[in-house]
Amino acid sequence: MENLLKLEEYFPGGELMGGIELANRMDWGLSLQLSGEDWVVSSGGEPIYTTDCKESLQSFVYGLGLAYAVLPRKLFDELVDNVRNL
Repeated sequence: MENLLKLEEYFPGGELMGGIELANRMDWGLSLQLSGEDWVVSSGGEPIYTTDCKESLQSFVYGLGLAYAVLPRKLFDELVDNVRNL
């Protein structure tokens, strides 16, 4: 059993998809789909992670989103602006 303890505090909407939303603000272009029995996370249409375990998928998304979510809001917004200006 997993306990994703900071969802409500750090993730938009208190949902795991908020982690994908944060990463996509940094131009990751992430999408998530179920293919057969595997979950597939793609970036720009290219698979970057696959698993048949929903808990592993949740841990992957949680870790990715949390890396951005813990940044001070002003710093994160500045990073987003800098990425857009590249």
